[in-house]
Amino acid sequence: MVFISLGTNIEPREQRLADARLALKAEESLDWLESGIYETEPWGEPGQAKFLNQVVCFCSEKTPQQLLELCKNIEQKLGRQKREKWKEREIDLDLLYCGDEVLESEKLTIPHKYIAQREFVLKPLCDIAPDFVDPKSGLSIKEIYARISTFPSWALPNPLNP
Repeated sequence: MVFISLGTNIEPREQRLADARLALKAEESLDWLESGIYETEPWGEPGQAKFLNQVVCFCSEKTPQQLLELCKNIEQKLGRQKREKWKEREIDLDLLYCGDEVLESEKLTIPHKYIAQREFVLKPLCDIAPDFVDPKSGLSIKEIYARISTFPSWALPNPLNP
């Protein structure tokens, strides 16, 4: 199973997430799952607009490198502009997991290196795969999520997709 997080904080946010899901489904439609959509504060660079975040999951025969390329191509097609790290994004697709694969290279780290620090990734992951085991830590997603002490008030389900 492949898990990809989607995020955007530039309007029209809901449409950008929908377009990203459609682009991914056009390439990878087997055993498709998607989490709820959550509105969250920006991570890493405060003072910008809130993000909408979601995680999708599907089966794929592609390699992690091919999946990364797919994500980058979709971001480009949907108008993502180059900006400084942690700044606003038209759309952001992050490859989180590729089954039980562990990979560390200059261009790609699987599992994603910030999963355990990002509630905006863990909460949607818990929606669709609470028992999935992180191949690096050996912990389930719900166990990793439980290590984050409190669920912040900003990470409430989006009323558009409760």
